[in-house]
Amino acid sequence: MKKIAIIMALSLVLLPLLANSGELDGMVRTKVAYRFDQQDLPIQEQLVDLLYTHYNSLGSLSVHPTVTITPNKGAEIDLKEVYVDLHFDRADLRIGKQTIIWGEAEGAFITDLVSPRDMRSFILADFTEIRKAVPALKANLYLGDYTLEGIWVTHHVPSTLPSKDSLWARKPSISFAAPPTINEAENIGTDLKNGELFLSLGKWGGSLNWTLNAGTAYSDEPVITRFTPGASFTIDQGFERYSFAGGSMSTLIGSAVLRMEAAAAFNKPMNKINPTPPLPSIALERHTQVQSLVGLDWSMLGSQWSAQYIFTYTHDHHDQLYSQMQIVDQFDHMFTLRYQDTFFDERLTAKVFTYVELSPLNALVRPSLSYSLADGLLVEGGLELFIGDRLGTFGAYRDNTMAWAALRWFF
Repeated sequence: MKKIAIIMALSLVLLPLLANSGELDGMVRTKVAYRFDQQDLPIQEQLVDLLYTHYNSLGSLSVHPTVTITPNKGAEIDLKEVYVDLHFDRADLRIGKQTIIWGEAEGAFITDLVSPRDMRSFILADFTEIRKAVPALKANLYLGDYTLEGIWVTHHVPSTLPSKDSLWARKPSISFAAPPTINEAENIGTDLKNGELFLSLGKWGGSLNWTLNAGTAYSDEPVITRFTPGASFTIDQGFERYSFAGGSMSTLIGSAVLRMEAAAAFNKPMNKINPTPPLPSIALERHTQVQSLVGLDWSMLGSQWSAQYIFTYTHDHHDQLYSQMQIVDQFDHMFTLRYQDTFFDERLTAKVFTYVELSPLNALVRPSLSYSLADGLLVEGGLELFIGDRLGTFGAYRDNTMAWAALRWFF
């Protein structure tokens, strides 16, 4: 508790004092959620999110600490980001722990593969909070309207998955005759050879913006790397390297914005699982997987609308192909739809964001309202509606349909 108190004092007291030579921005949020089926309060959370930026003639230093307080776990303190920006005539350099966002997708990850994800709250966290920072050196070279970006991630950082007792822990879509012993994946070592490399070339300005992306990285989620048969068999997990290439673009069509994005993952690690006794088997396989997205943003009747279609194709598919112990379909189709409007002098914002997965048919519908009580003070509320087939990505959480409310203070 002494350590927690000291760090909170540094974050909440000392950083504002330093802001005389820099800028301090922050947000304090209190959030609670009520789950209808269980009639409980699975989410009771206070978050303090700070960003201090110190400037000098060469660039800037940014420090981004967060403190999350929950009833059962106490205070979780995280130095979410800390990095140095150096600015030159035609180049920028960022060194340190940083969050990197790629692509044109909203609520989906196509070429956005540099930063892993924090999935402890499934995908319900704010889009700005779901990405994890990575230790990296990022260099941007500016050549007129073109930008060349190179990224070296010094060592692999995996996605954070829900714990086994979490309400977001998903049961495998496969069952064995006897429950296996599943060993957690060990982190990849910090040797130089285990770094991850990414490269992007983009053109910005005018009516057409585009980027081309490529990289070599380790899988953000573990795969089964070894299967030991026996009366009580054992499953070992690990992270495997793969490469990818893709790109994104956006352009105007009248008053609407057309967005497109695609990526091909080469030698992506997956598992072939045969649970049939007496000789169940699990093997590591590598497949090419292609994801693509088409999105359209437009205004209608004074409201803002957005629609996306996301298509996934897995090459050399077979009926025993799994990822994260969930069955992989050869073709996967998903849609998103967003509606947003403001009322009462833009003090009230109404929003609905919906995911719809076609096979099997299931969906997540997220209506919400936010009202500005004063400058920087927001009260919010909404629903998380999980509907459809229980074998689907969203239908699996039908019992977790909930209502939530939050109060945010920005400063």
